[in-house]
Amino acid sequence: MKYGRFTRILHTLIAFGISLELLLSLVMKAPKLGRVLTPLQSFGYEAHKMVGMAVFAVLFLHWIVLVSGHAYKGIGHFFPWFSNARMHTVLSDIRELLKLKVGDPEQEDSFSGAIEGLGFIVGSILAASGIVLFFGIAEHGDMSAVTHAIKEFHEFWGPVMWGYLGIHAGAAMVHVGLGHRSILSTFTW
Repeated sequence: MKYGRFTRILHTLIAFGISLELLLSLVMKAPKLGRVLTPLQSFGYEAHKMVGMAVFAVLFLHWIVLVSGHAYKGIGHFFPWFSNARMHTVLSDIRELLKLKVGDPEQEDSFSGAIEGLGFIVGSILAASGIVLFFGIAEHGDMSAVTHAIKEFHEFWGPVMWGYLGIHAGAAMVHVGLGHRSILSTFTW
């Protein structure tokens, strides 16, 4: 893969941060009037808030890279839905996958780029809604009706990110298993 060093660092930070956020979500509990939290639940919640702020910052920086035209193969590689030519290439990659043919990611990366874009959107939705919760939930758990609705929205997208992470990591393992070692370069700085 021909990603630049800065993009590889951003990808590593996002992958680590989102994975940590998902793990923290398993042990955390949000404060609520009358709810007594265990130290682990309280620590998980506070850590989730702090790590979430950092993930938001890294995702924001990555968005700047994308929209400024400095992304690998351009922003259209990650969001091909508005180009007939790009969608034709994505559909071609999907047809090959349906025949159980997994191509070299150096040549056939249109579908994987589109999937990366979807993950980037889901992560951004979670980070942006998390920022609203960071500032909208009082220390004792009180929140407005709007903030509560955003909390429900945020909680909906968590399992979606779990699914994305599983599929993304699974696809990477398939590529490595098929000898496509270049995929590992994403994590070399």
